[in-house]
Order: sequence, then C-alpha cells, then structure tokens
Amino acid sequence: MIAVLPDETSAFEAYQLLWRHGIPPQNLALVGKGYSNPDHVGLEEPRQIAKSSARNGSIILGTLTVLALLVSYFGFGLRLNPGVRLVMWQELAALLSISLIFGCGFGAILGFFYGVFFKSSTSIACRNCLKRGQYLLLLEGSEPLIKKAKQILWQTEFPDAL
Repeated sequence: MIAVLPDETSAFEAYQLLWRHGIPPQNLALVGKGYSNPDHVGLEEPRQIAKSSARNGSIILGTLTVLALLVSYFGFGLRLNPGVRLVMWQELAALLSISLIFGCGFGAILGFFYGVFFKSSTSIACRNCLKRGQYLLLLEGSEPLIKKAKQILWQTEFPDAL
C-alpha cells in the first residue's frame, strides 16, 4: 500500500497512528525529504528500470531466436541459399550472427518499452509526488494487514491519503 501525504507532519502522524494501532514498524516505510530514499524501498529510477528490462529482453529474445534457428537448421534443414556452397560451420556461424543481432536488438527495444510503459509507472508516479514535496507512507504485508491500515487511515484524518 502506498499512501501519499501532503507534508512531513501529516506523514509522521499517519506513521505513528498505524504504529499505535498495531501495525509493526518493520512493515512501514516513510519516504520523503529527511526520511527513506525511494531507491532503498524499491522505487528505482525509471531509467534504471528501462535499462534492466532492455537487457533482460535482449537476453531472452536473443536466446529464443538462437534456439529457434538451431531447431530450424538441424530439424528442418534451413539453409542460407542452396546455390551457395558453404561449409556447414560457416553457414551456421552466419545464421547465428544474424539471429543474435536481430533477436537481441528487437528484444532490447521491446524490453525497453515494456520497462518504460509497464514496470516503471508506479515508480514515476511516486517520484513525481516526492518532487512536489509530498511524502509517501509505504506498507508491506499481508492482505488483512493492508486492509486494517487502510481502514485506520480512512476513519481518521487521512482519507485523502489513499
């Protein structure tokens, strides 16, 4: 759960309120100026998320294209050009090179866009709140614990935080 609070005072009061109602402090994190850094609570920089997703996409799609090429080459007899006489290892090296270049390149592009548009959306929203001077109260735990915390914040003076 992420609660957005307008200032340091209300953020600290909400933290104390949850703590007094039995929410363990190890499940809570207060993020903002003077408190936890967004990187330390898992809100990575969006550029890092996109870079990591691009690398993972490149590795995954590069591996899959090489495997598909090997299956096609050995299983179905894929050849570059039947008229060109190359030694098997030369033909295979050429096909693997082309496969890796396109697979890794396309995987990196797909991974980058996946990271930007899907994986980093929460991080971007939270970091924008922090840039505006707001504070974040993060709660990690079981579903009943999160429901209890939401109910506590909703019933007190923090209904707009959720």
